[in-house]
Parts: sequence; structure tokens; C-alpha cells
Amino acid sequence: MLTELHIKNFAIIDNLTVRFGAGFNIFTGETGAGKSIIIDAVALILGDRASNDIVRTSAEEAEVEALFDVSSCAGRAVPDAGGVEHVLREAGIPHSDSLIIKRVIQKAGRNRIYINGSLATLVTLTEVGMRLIDICGQSEHQSLTRPEEHIEALDAFGGFFDMRARMHDAYAGYYFIKKELDDLLRDSKDAAGRKDMLAFQSKEIGDAGLRPGMEEAFLKRKDMLRNAERIKAAAVNAENIIYSDSGSVMERLGSVIKSLRDVAAYDDKLKKAVEVIEAGTYQIEDTGAYLRDYSKTIEFDPDELEQTGARLDEINKLKKKYGTSIDEILARKKAFDDELNGLTNFDDRRKELEKALKAERDKAEAAAEKLSKARHEAAGRLKGKIEDELKGLGMKGTIFDVKVDTEMNPNGSLRFGEKGADRVSFLLSTNPGEAARPLARIASGGELSRIMLSMKRATLSGRVSTVVFDEIDAGVSGATAQAVGLKLKEVSRAHQVICITHLPQIAAFADKHFAVTKQTKGNNTVVMIKELKGKENIEQISRMLGGALVTDVTRSHASELMEMAEKLSKKKEPPLKGAEPQAGAAPKTQPHD
Repeated sequence: MLTELHIKNFAIIDNLTVRFGAGFNIFTGETGAGKSIIIDAVALILGDRASNDIVRTSAEEAEVEALFDVSSCAGRAVPDAGGVEHVLREAGIPHSDSLIIKRVIQKAGRNRIYINGSLATLVTLTEVGMRLIDICGQSEHQSLTRPEEHIEALDAFGGFFDMRARMHDAYAGYYFIKKELDDLLRDSKDAAGRKDMLAFQSKEIGDAGLRPGMEEAFLKRKDMLRNAERIKAAAVNAENIIYSDSGSVMERLGSVIKSLRDVAAYDDKLKKAVEVIEAGTYQIEDTGAYLRDYSKTIEFDPDELEQTGARLDEINKLKKKYGTSIDEILARKKAFDDELNGLTNFDDRRKELEKALKAERDKAEAAAEKLSKARHEAAGRLKGKIEDELKGLGMKGTIFDVKVDTEMNPNGSLRFGEKGADRVSFLLSTNPGEAARPLARIASGGELSRIMLSMKRATLSGRVSTVVFDEIDAGVSGATAQAVGLKLKEVSRAHQVICITHLPQIAAFADKHFAVTKQTKGNNTVVMIKELKGKENIEQISRMLGGALVTDVTRSHASELMEMAEKLSKKKEPPLKGAEPQAGAAPKTQPHD
């Protein structure tokens, strides 16, 4: 359960700490005093997205920190399987019997999340939050009027989270194969023309006989052919100077070697010089011979030059159509060939996809049928439980119906989606003899509040330990308000309940009563929260009954209201059917989970 909440520089809250207790925690105060800000802070701890405009005007950052006792959460059955301990272990966050969650929101836009002192992601925080607290806000009343939300409530009541996950996965497998098959069939309409185009493009590239590095080789050959005469002249001239001409390099080196060899007999040091020159002479002589032979191979060939230029033009033409290099052009050819091969094997691929699609459809239909059967059975149980709850809330004789319509295709097969093949709608009849009709058409605000409370009672079992009700009493008063208070008190026997209310009939049932006020200090407005004890409780409920002027009569009325609440709480037995387990108790397995 939530044991402590610390809020700093959050909206108009300066710095306050609230210590919650087990059972029924009530917050009361004037409209606009800041009660809903407490709920906003709790929602932030559970993973709501933060905006930097919640930071108090005079501060640079806001902090919300919550301490939970999670010693009894291990193994609790919750959505997506696994308890708080499991989520923390998966995230690599240390865990114990206590859990500390802290969020820091900066005006500069940088936000941080800490779980047990470790930095955490918003995804991890959301996974942890859904296993700790369920918030029932005023907006949820209206969700009852939206049929698309009814299937979620029924599935939560039935505990069909695993079946929903399997249905989602089965539908996803079916959808992706169907999309691939649809794309294949659509593309097949233009397959003939596409095949011709691909064949032409592949042949055009193939006929060019391209190879990696070919363009560079042609460019070099073209430069050589264009300068053939200069190259030949340079080679012939070099050979003449080295070997053929009178007074050539070879003749002169021969003379040098002879003269040095004659005098080397007088000084051995010259022998080394003679050896080096002789070795160089052999290399130069070989080079002269190479240049003589090379010059004979060089001839200006205008036909080859023209052919080389034509090949380069062909390569440039292909580059403009298929890529910036030969490597890219060859890659495009491979892609053309692969696609052409796929089109050629169209029938085989179509048959393969049709077979796979049937298998996926059978799997999805089986999941949808199982889910539909479970929903039809759960609908009767939910109907009975809601009607029992409504009796205790002053709505005797009310008929609450859960209608489950399984949708079919014209050919008799199931028309399923990611949530299955059912449409779920809640119907209500508050007057005997009147047919049950959709909630949106006949339910008043007070009736919606009581139905929502009954729905929460029906779907809370085993899911979370703490439930927050934000003015769920809207639209009710008098004896009905007292019935709502008693029902909330019953919920608090199995769950920690935190409730914001304006009704003294509900506040009278509180185990812990907090008064919320807004005060001005200097130029600043701050929210103050005080836990009420003894006579303070009576004074606060007296103000809720009679306004600012508290008299002995209102005090007497407040005392009677609290005494009556205590008697009713002791007299009333624990919840009727399907009572929630005490916090920490092992949840019962849902029959269709």
C-alpha cells in the first residue's frame, strides 16, 4: 500500500508530506482547495506524462516521492503477469519490502525517474504503477457511456489478460500474412508488364558485359591511345640515348668501367665502385632493350580509340539510368533478377501464403472462440455481481445487463480483430417493466457514479492493493451517499482506499480524514493538508453539513453521522459474492484465465 507521499514545488503545493494508513483514507475541503492536485501527484508517480508547467512558479524543479509497502505484492495476479518484484528484477532494479518512487520535473524540460534510488524509464514506471494503484477519476464515469470501453471492463472482471494477449498475437500473425498476400495479388495485376520491363533492364545491363573496375581501365586505355605518338617517340628516344646512338650511355659506361678496372689493380678500394657500375649497366642495358621492344608495340589506332570512347559512352548511359558506378549498376541488375524470379514464381508464392494464411486464421479463430465463450460466461457473473452491488447502493430492482454479440461474416466465419470477435455493451433498466437500454441513453450522473463504484468492486479482486476514487460520489446525496460511503468502506477491508469527497455521509466512514485547505503566505498561495483527530473530525464534517457557520446542531448531526457510520460498518458483513482477498492473500485463479 501507499504509506507516504512527499510533494515539493508541485503546482501550488510548496512542500508537504502525507502519511496514509490502511483502510479508508478521506480527503475533504472546499472546491479549488487543491484536493485534485494530490491525485495528479499520485498519477505522476504511476507513470502519467509530466509537463514542465506543473513546476511551481518560484521554483526550477518539482519533486514527487512516494513510499510503498510492497511486502505482500509478490506473486499477485495482475495485467501482463508478474508482480512488482518481477518487473523490478527484469529492469535490474533492487527490490525489498519497501518501494520508493521519485520523479523530478524541471522547468528546463529534463525529467528524471528514480525507483529505489536507480534511474528508471517511463515504461518501467508505468509497469510498476499499474501493479500498485488503480485511479478511478471523474472522467471514468463517462467511459461507461462509451461502448468501446465495455469490453475492457468485462475482460478485467473475467481476468482475460492472457487470452487477450494470445488473441492479439494471433491476429497480428494473421494480419501481416494477409497484407503480404493482398500486396502480392494487387501487384500481380501488373505482373506481365513488370516482368517485361525487368527482363529488358536486366538484359540491357547484361549485354554491356560490365565488370568491376572496367570503367577505370577504359579511361586509362583511352588516354594511352590519344597520346600513343608521344609515348612511342619518348620510348624510341630513350632507347637511342641508352643504347643505339653513337656515344650512348652504354658506350660511355663501358669506357668508364674499363678505365676504372685498369687502375683498380693499384687500389682495391676501386673494385667496389667497378662492381656497382657494372651491375647498374646490366639493368640499364635491359631497360634499353625493353624500351626498344615496347616502342614497336605502340601504334596510334583510331578505330580502337573510337571503340573505347563508345564503351565509355555506353557505361555513362547506364550510369544515368541505374546508378553512379558500375558496382551500383550490377547491384541493380541483381535486384531486377531477384524480382523477376519472384514474379516468375508468383503462383508458388501465392499458394504458400494462402496456406499460411489459413493456418493463421484457424489459430486466430480458435483464440477468438475461446475468448468469446469465456466472455459469455463472465457476462452472467458480472450481471449478477453488479446488480447485487447496486442493491446496496439504493438501486433495488435495477436490471443491469451485459450483452455480448459475437460478429460473423456472411460466409459464417468469425469477424475478428485484435480484441476478438465480440461487441460488448452494458444495458440498464432502473424501473420495473422497462426494457434495459444503453447506459448513455438513460443513466443519470448519480447512477453512473454508483455503477462505476459497483464496476470497480467487481473488477478489483486481486489486481491492486490501493484504489483511488476521485469524487466518484458525483451526483449522489442523502441516503444514497451513505450507501456509497458504506460500499467504499467495504472496499477498504480488502484494499487501501484513498477518496476525495464533498459529502459528509461518505467522510463519516473514514479511517483517516485529511482536510485540504488553500492559504496565502505573503505573495504565494500554498496547499495545506492536515490529518484530523477526534473533535477535528466532527468540526470538519459539521462544516461540510452546515457551511462556514458551525453550530451545536450541526456538530450534533455530525456526531450522529459518524456514530451511524461506525454502526453500519460493524453491522455490515464483508462484501457479498466474490469478495476480494485481504491485501497480500493469494488471489483466486480466474476460471478462464
